[in-house]
Amino acid sequence: MSADDLDIDHLSEPDRFAKVARLHQNAFAWRPQGRIPLGIHVVNPNHTDGIDYSQWLNPEPFLEFQRRVLADTLAVGSDLMPAVGINHLGNVVIPSMFGARLLMPEKGSTTLQDIGPEAYPVLSDIHEINELKIPSLNFGIMLEVENIARFYRENLPRWVRVIPPDGAGPFSTAMQLRGSEILIEMMDYPDLCHRLISMCARLIVEVQLRLRKIVGAPLRDEYVTNFGIVGAGLRLGEDSMVNLSPTMIREFCVPAFVQVNQQCGGSGHIHFCSLTHSRFEHIYSSLLPVSEVKVVSSQFGFEYYEQHLDELRGRIAIESFYGEDAIEYVCQKYGSFRDWANYFVPRFKNESGLVLYFQVDSLEEGHEIWAAWKEAHQK
Repeated sequence: MSADDLDIDHLSEPDRFAKVARLHQNAFAWRPQGRIPLGIHVVNPNHTDGIDYSQWLNPEPFLEFQRRVLADTLAVGSDLMPAVGINHLGNVVIPSMFGARLLMPEKGSTTLQDIGPEAYPVLSDIHEINELKIPSLNFGIMLEVENIARFYRENLPRWVRVIPPDGAGPFSTAMQLRGSEILIEMMDYPDLCHRLISMCARLIVEVQLRLRKIVGAPLRDEYVTNFGIVGAGLRLGEDSMVNLSPTMIREFCVPAFVQVNQQCGGSGHIHFCSLTHSRFEHIYSSLLPVSEVKVVSSQFGFEYYEQHLDELRGRIAIESFYGEDAIEYVCQKYGSFRDWANYFVPRFKNESGLVLYFQVDSLEEGHEIWAAWKEAHQK
């Protein structure tokens, strides 16, 4: 079955989608609404059968996968927008424009965004930054990415948002280009590192604006992430930031976040991955004074929210819970997702500043989780 054979028009619910958008926007603006938004992605592992990266610039098999995921996800009816992300390209679009050699994975994964091409560092010496120029938007794989974006847009209904590749943020991109050596060189050659990070920030903006124009997304407002969340602005993935101290984050990362967000709506999201044993909670306090950062996104952010609500309220909202680690954690700690929901929701449903979403393997599991979430709001 090809992507064209999967009809999803019957799943269009404009009134519900408008309500979901308001739920997200209200949450990120700290407006109480008696409900904690929860999105449930249904990603059936069988949908990736036969997908590998031998044809990674051929959009057809990846779009077919995305349409199947979208159909199942919308059938559950949770708090997600109808969105399809171009999320099988990893974080290599911008490194490729600097000439990075790309390493292809042998196979895909259930969610695709968890695995993708990797870029080898481009800079063999920190002083090469002195000669580095902003590449043309026609360099690397950018033209192929534009073709993928056009294909997605042309082969999806207009009511489905097409989301450009949601790549790494300025610091993480700089680290891709230089490698882990940059962690030491930030102390020894701060001016050169600032220059490289700022250059990455500028290119992130240029790439996003060009791709958003192709897919018909607003250039400044209504940023929908590839997870179906209506955000407060562009979502920047900064996993590499967890290696930095608060002082280094404020010195090197924050100016780049401001640079990007001032050109893309004025504010945005900063994502970093957290693990059961490594929460990296110093990042929240590092970003708290930054007016251009409205949302911090991390798997275990819901616990930080619970423990630091008074500190966060009205300043930085939390996007959290996605991935397998968080749901496994609450099931182990509380006995089941339902038990955790019955504990958590009554305590915080009349607050705001929190959006949750995660992934299940089947429609049955999605319906069960969604029912438990709605029941918890009745308590």
